[in-house]
Amino acid sequence: MVFIVIPSLSFCQNEIQEISPFKNTIRYNLSKPTIFGFGNIIFGYERVLSETRSFSIDFGLNRMPVFENKNENNQITLLPGGKNRGLQISADYRFYLKSENKYEAPRGVYIGPYYSYNTFNRSKDWELSTSNFDGIVGSNLGIKIHTIGAELGYQFQLSKRFVLDFVLFGPGVGIYNLQTDFDSNLDTEDSELILGQINDFLSSKFPGFNSVADGSGFDKTGSLRVGGLGYRFMINIGYRF
Repeated sequence: MVFIVIPSLSFCQNEIQEISPFKNTIRYNLSKPTIFGFGNIIFGYERVLSETRSFSIDFGLNRMPVFENKNENNQITLLPGGKNRGLQISADYRFYLKSENKYEAPRGVYIGPYYSYNTFNRSKDWELSTSNFDGIVGSNLGIKIHTIGAELGYQFQLSKRFVLDFVLFGPGVGIYNLQTDFDSNLDTEDSELILGQINDFLSSKFPGFNSVADGSGFDKTGSLRVGGLGYRFMINIGYRF
């Protein structure tokens, strides 16, 4: 989609006449609700510091995608409801490449460092029926991610006030703190049954999760702290003032 949209927007940008600069931009993240659901609401603010530099921050609410029960037997059933909440805070420092851009910041190609902090917290109830347990078990899954990296992006001037901002490439290094707990005492076999469901969900919704969590995901309750690769990709629509 990005490579289809960029040529047409580049043409539109060339048609826009020079305007008085606006130093501030407020923006809304379009990509995260599309990928993870519309409960994810992320806003941002960019401040121009000079002809080639700016600083921006993003903040808002994270929500995990809907849990799905993938177990094909009757031992475990995922029940509806449960808490789903989280937080995102991130910041970057942008260098708009003067040699590549016709106009001053915040238009054109930019590079720079970024930091992001994301949390997710998801509680779910499971109906468990095995030889060792028959009843409802509550689970709580918590994820905290610190990521530091570098990004490459492009910001288009759609009109006098509106912009479209792409962070196209943002590799980084992440520190992942993962935690899962149950509100009932389960033996190892029953615990692994629920953990397997959680691992399947995370593997399908968060690409690369298994490689981060030692190649196998959760194998017991408690905390797991690991390092791994991170990535940043965003599409924002903004309003300048």
